[in-house]
Amino acid sequence: MMKKSEQILLAFRNLSRQKRRSFMLAFAIAFGFFVVTAIDGLATGAVENLETQITQMLGGNVIVQGIERLPSEKEGKKGKIINLTRDENFVRDIFTKSGIKYKYYSQRAMVSGSLIFNGKKVTSNVYGCSFKDEKPLVESFRVDEGSLDKLYDESSIVISRKTADSLKIKVGETLRYSTETINGQNTFGEFTVIAITRDSGLLASYGAYANMSAVNKMIEAPENSYYMFSVTLVNKDDQNKAAQLIEDEIRKAGVPITSRLAAYAKNPKTPIAALNRQIKDADWKGTMYSVASLEDAVPQLNQVMSIVNMVTTIILLVILLIVMVGISNTYRMVLYERIREIGTMRALGMTGKDTGTIFTLEALILAFLGATAGFIVAIFGMSIFGLFTFQNESISFFLHNGHFTYHLTFGSYVLKFILMIVLTVLAVRGTAKQASNMSPATALRTIK
Repeated sequence: MMKKSEQILLAFRNLSRQKRRSFMLAFAIAFGFFVVTAIDGLATGAVENLETQITQMLGGNVIVQGIERLPSEKEGKKGKIINLTRDENFVRDIFTKSGIKYKYYSQRAMVSGSLIFNGKKVTSNVYGCSFKDEKPLVESFRVDEGSLDKLYDESSIVISRKTADSLKIKVGETLRYSTETINGQNTFGEFTVIAITRDSGLLASYGAYANMSAVNKMIEAPENSYYMFSVTLVNKDDQNKAAQLIEDEIRKAGVPITSRLAAYAKNPKTPIAALNRQIKDADWKGTMYSVASLEDAVPQLNQVMSIVNMVTTIILLVILLIVMVGISNTYRMVLYERIREIGTMRALGMTGKDTGTIFTLEALILAFLGATAGFIVAIFGMSIFGLFTFQNESISFFLHNGHFTYHLTFGSYVLKFILMIVLTVLAVRGTAKQASNMSPATALRTIK
């Protein structure tokens, strides 16, 4: 019985005897693993960039909203629902006491309407922000024209390049914003453009940023009230747990609130729709609260990630099955070439198990070297690809500041690596078994 170290050395020696053939087999494995790693890494990075842009637009990955119902003008009918939290400290105090680990939180106003300049009109949301508390948002602005020096002035507004081009407006000029007050009356506000940002994503085309106090004044909302309270967590995977914890704490305070558990039971595919239905159907007084995670609001992100993993796994299987067929056929030929050698070594004392193990080890070495090389090349390839800047608006949703990024999940990589090893072993199993069962006499009598 040979020692394991002797078997490995012999396997390496056998591979080195046919360098060209060994290289071609390793290259085929490397290419397959390169393709799968690159697709997986870039697709995961694209989905994460999309999630980051949505998180930036909403201010976080856990969102708390206060809802009020206005008095109805018609008897027997429910009044109009508006998103408004008057008590600026209520949600913040509950969140602070919860002990949730977070990067930052924000309180934002938000209105829908039209930006107007010199007879031109663009439909856009305006987000009222407390810029002093949202440094990550400020740092994300890619200023193309103007500066953020006057960002804290009440009349200042930041718009995207696409909006500026549509309105034909320049930095320093004043535009009007047409919207409605919280009571449904038409109103408008005037803002001075201090900065025009480069469009880093499709979301940038649909939003402008102003000071929360100015937005509240425009829509006649209380000075420190807000549209939504958003939290950006340290670990985004904790968003559902954090959302449920905040919801439970608000419920303990005796305040009306929607139920995420009931929403998932009613509509597991789009729970946010079920939460909105709860708000419309409920009858309450004062303020009702609703808590949702980003996954509640955009469950498609998880679906996309599942599809990406499934597609890359299928691609890996197809590529590896093709490669494994090549390996299997190659090793049948190798067995025929070494049949006299196998007979001689068996006659000198090598066991049949050792013979089969050496064939399996050769395949495993090729698989390991090929996968490692494919992984390294994929990392370099994705890094170089990420240096290029893309201005195509149709893919800007999936870019970070105009660049592709990649993200590799350790668990996914290990799973695909194990899958490749298993298929490689299966590819040479028949040849290894045939070699181990071959008698020395039969092998030595074989004429090639």
